[in-house]
Amino acid sequence: MKRITDERLILVNLKNFRIAYICQTVGLIAFLIYVGVTSGSRAVTESPIFFVLIVTNTLHAFLQMRVTADVEATEKKRKKPRPYYVFILISLVVGVLMGMISWFIDRQHPSFAWISGTIFFICFLGSFSVMYYLKKKRMDDDDAEE
Repeated sequence: MKRITDERLILVNLKNFRIAYICQTVGLIAFLIYVGVTSGSRAVTESPIFFVLIVTNTLHAFLQMRVTADVEATEKKRKKPRPYYVFILISLVVGVLMGMISWFIDRQHPSFAWISGTIFFICFLGSFSVMYYLKKKRMDDDDAEE
């Protein structure tokens, strides 16, 4: 089998993958909604399909960050990136807010609020750190070229 070298065919192939991924995601969500309606929300979160959906969408989001960083870098040139502590503060605010929301929803389990707030903080800080690293690396590469 020969490797595809025509750029138009590569783009068509990538669009086909995107359409298949969207159809698969919509199908999984529809199935999980059906399970939620028939068996309850607890059955949805215990389903392995829910785990697969969460992992694949998280992976897709992290892989998409590189493309987003490159597009932002070419569209608008920012003189200086925001300081890293700003991203830490934003992540902390999101973690605290989600922890407070969890605490107001379920006051019998305050440890759940701490856990959910910490998880949100780590997730936001992780994604912000990856974006910061990609933007800083891109800016350093642009400075080295000049």
